[in-house]
Amino acid sequence: ILVWYVTGALTNSTSKQALSQWPKGEAPWMSLTLMQHMCATVAGTVALRVLGFRRYKPLPPSAQTWGFYRMVLVYSIGFCLTNGAFGAVNASFVDTIKAGEPLATMLLTVLFLSDGPAVTLPIFLSLLPIVGGVSISSMSEASFSWIGFLMAMGSNICFSARSICAKMLKTELGRSMDNASLFLHVNAYGVALLLPAVLFFEGPVLATLLTSGGKAARLFVLNGLLYYINNQMNFLVLEKVDAVTHGLINCGRRIANIGFAIVWFGIPVTLYNGIGISLAIAGAFLYMKAKQMSAKPISAPPSRVASRSALLDLSGKAS
Repeated sequence: ILVWYVTGALTNSTSKQALSQWPKGEAPWMSLTLMQHMCATVAGTVALRVLGFRRYKPLPPSAQTWGFYRMVLVYSIGFCLTNGAFGAVNASFVDTIKAGEPLATMLLTVLFLSDGPAVTLPIFLSLLPIVGGVSISSMSEASFSWIGFLMAMGSNICFSARSICAKMLKTELGRSMDNASLFLHVNAYGVALLLPAVLFFEGPVLATLLTSGGKAARLFVLNGLLYYINNQMNFLVLEKVDAVTHGLINCGRRIANIGFAIVWFGIPVTLYNGIGISLAIAGAFLYMKAKQMSAKPISAPPSRVASRSALLDLSGKAS
């Protein structure tokens, strides 16, 4: 849990620091996302297929469907938008907005999952402090820009959509895939998806950056490795605790990310900033508790529940 917290805070902070090497509006956030996917693919291949830390599981042909590709698409777009938000506004503000992911989850669940969980009164009420917190924080944020705000909100929608896409895949991935192998496959397909888009919109920025070296290149590589380690820690925590406990720990991780960014970048915090951040985090915690209250009893052992949750929530908690 400690390593998960530390690598999560460093991943977000190095994303912001790497993109700050360019003037605002010119940061290559798509190239940074491509770097993250590439590092995860290379590191995952070495860990699984060379060092044998875990058994490598190939993606079964039955899983290579539009549903899987759709999940890869929203996953990659979600991280692109997250990095774009880091390039536009303060890192602490991005994390505050991303605490509002339950809003997008509830909206998409109601719209696209007819057999999804019902939105009970406690769940609805838990969303109100999230709305209030994000609104207050937005109004008092010195670095506020509509582009950064909309990118962060868009990433929430993408990560929520990713979870729904995974649920639409039913149980095929859960029977034949573990978290480490699935993460490797998603990032490998993400590289193939992002590479043409990055070359079209940003050009060979990443190749030029890595060949020339320098501080920006080191930050890009470090950020990619931290991204991989952070997601692996997320999976390991999920294997040790049940999904509800993981949600509680994740609320603490969000607080740690915001606090670390404020200290690392010396971001001034006003009274209204503090109120907004506190409300958003409190709402995320209440949402988790409300879902726990409304959830149906599950007969599967905790370890199986945690494993399935990890597959359905691939890396979103580490965004």
